[in-house]
Amino acid sequence: MADKSEIVCITVLYNPDSDVVKNVAQYHGLVGKIILVDNSSEDNRKMFLGMEDVEYVPLMENTGIAHATNVGIKMSQEPYILTMDQDSKITANLVAAYLNYLNTKDDDTVGALTPQYETDRTNAKKISEEATDILLSMQSGTLIKRSTFKKIGLLQENLFIDVVDWEFFLRMNRSGFRLVRINTAILVHQPATTKSIGIGPINIKYGIASPIRYYYQARNLLWVANKYRASKLYVNLIVKWLKIVLLFDHKRVYLQLFYQGIKDARNNLLGKKI
Repeated sequence: MADKSEIVCITVLYNPDSDVVKNVAQYHGLVGKIILVDNSSEDNRKMFLGMEDVEYVPLMENTGIAHATNVGIKMSQEPYILTMDQDSKITANLVAAYLNYLNTKDDDTVGALTPQYETDRTNAKKISEEATDILLSMQSGTLIKRSTFKKIGLLQENLFIDVVDWEFFLRMNRSGFRLVRINTAILVHQPATTKSIGIGPINIKYGIASPIRYYYQARNLLWVANKYRASKLYVNLIVKWLKIVLLFDHKRVYLQLFYQGIKDARNNLLGKKI
């Protein structure tokens, strides 16, 4: 029987603040071990002093989400790995829902379990089925079996940031493993800064990030889409371009980096940009 002591929670930090400390404090008692891998340029261990079952690893530079997560995976041994973004809020409900599935319906074809996401732009849906097979999800709040990593490899570090989770899930799917969304598992998550625009009586909410993030998104979306012939990623790439053209300020800066990302993807130029 799987239990919480067999789960290691790996959270990648980047310039953490007091809200991040509060989020991490909520992990206590829900999992067996907590590993914080810090991509900040300074040692922030003093922020987490006194927290039980927490191991803090300072990398002293931004090595990217994939590399930092892989560091945590390599230094742990638990059979289940829960990956969390520093701005996501874990709940006992999420862990309990995962354990219930693992102890009642799990089989060797399941590579990972993922939740529904509650953000300020989207609400979790009421779904009658306990679980649904899906192709893609976000990394934060996802429970991945260590056996999955052993069979298909770790996260793709040369992507650096963005689309790292989608590449892994596509690779998992290609290898015959299922990604199962546990519909009763809800994660409160903030994937980007939200802005809104009114068009007549309709209020549209959309996410916005820094221009350099749109370089990585364009580059990695195209590169991964080409590798796996994933039509959904091509569509997502077009939607992001339309967002810049129709909704963003400083369009020239965003588009220059977006097009550079497209060019670098075509030339297989990956890794950290700056």
